[in-house]
Amino acid sequence: MAPWLELPYSMKQVTAEEDKIVRKCLMGYTRPFVKCGESGYLMPGAFKKHAEGIYNMEVRPDDVWVITFPRSGTTWIQEMVWLAENDLDYITAKETPLYKRFPMLETTCILPEVSFELIKINFFGLGNFQGLNEAVRVPSWKTIEKAPSPRFIKTHLPLSMLPPNLLSTAKVIYVARDPRDVAVSYYYLHKMTTKKLLRANMTHFWEAFRRDLLPWTPIVAHANEAYTKRHHPNLHFVYYEDMKKDLVTEVAKVCSFLGKDYSDIQIKKLAEHLTFDNLRKNKNVNNSTGKDEGIQFIRKGEAGGWKAHFDEKMQLQAEEFLTERLRGLELRYPSFPLHEITRL
Repeated sequence: MAPWLELPYSMKQVTAEEDKIVRKCLMGYTRPFVKCGESGYLMPGAFKKHAEGIYNMEVRPDDVWVITFPRSGTTWIQEMVWLAENDLDYITAKETPLYKRFPMLETTCILPEVSFELIKINFFGLGNFQGLNEAVRVPSWKTIEKAPSPRFIKTHLPLSMLPPNLLSTAKVIYVARDPRDVAVSYYYLHKMTTKKLLRANMTHFWEAFRRDLLPWTPIVAHANEAYTKRHHPNLHFVYYEDMKKDLVTEVAKVCSFLGKDYSDIQIKKLAEHLTFDNLRKNKNVNNSTGKDEGIQFIRKGEAGGWKAHFDEKMQLQAEEFLTERLRGLELRYPSFPLHEITRL
């Protein structure tokens, strides 16, 4: 049994001013939110009692982990990875919900501390009311810890908050997406999953997002942690925008990373299965909760859709936000060219 490791990062409560901004967007949390580590990753107060357990989880050599910031193509890459690793078993994929095939590590740590009657049946892709109850009775990470191999694990936590031997032991796929599109999609996710708990409009939500006062923010630091490790043999770093541009090529790269040798025809069939039109129709992947076609778990899958939601002021704020956060980093987003960073 490996020795128990203390957390390499500290946690501190948000300030009163920050708490007001958070709670303008999120209700249902009774404990103060906390900022974790030097980057100040925001998490609900409940995370404090689970952080060490997650950090000390045993990683297995046949694990496959998907790490993303929320709304960065998580479901898309999960379905791709699961099928690639399971010999393109479309039958099982269509019979078994994705949240069961590829569970989320920190579900328990992020749930609002209110009765589930106030929440829509789906929370961050968990899938259903029964799943929510199970996640509360037994912490999600403990359930995963005891799951049989091979395990497929989804998490929105950055690398620095995960087991330190993760990359040296298991395969990890990280997906990064333009933060502006993430902010819009993240807003609609909250609008769908916690409709009765969301008090903010898009402007309020963007203000919290750019000030790193939503769960798992700051987004650029999150992506940069993985980007700096992109040459590690056990990490595959991919951009959402590249998947939108040429899905067949990116599917082939993921399959190669996982050591799978599929024919061109098989790769193209998998890419066709993964088109957004097909994923939206797939009830075991698109865990939507309502009849509103405009607010679906798998919504539009756009690149650049943020332009229809940001007014002129928000657009300027977003440019300043990205310019400042990316300054001094090698990380770049395909949709935010280098010249945009250096001109301010």
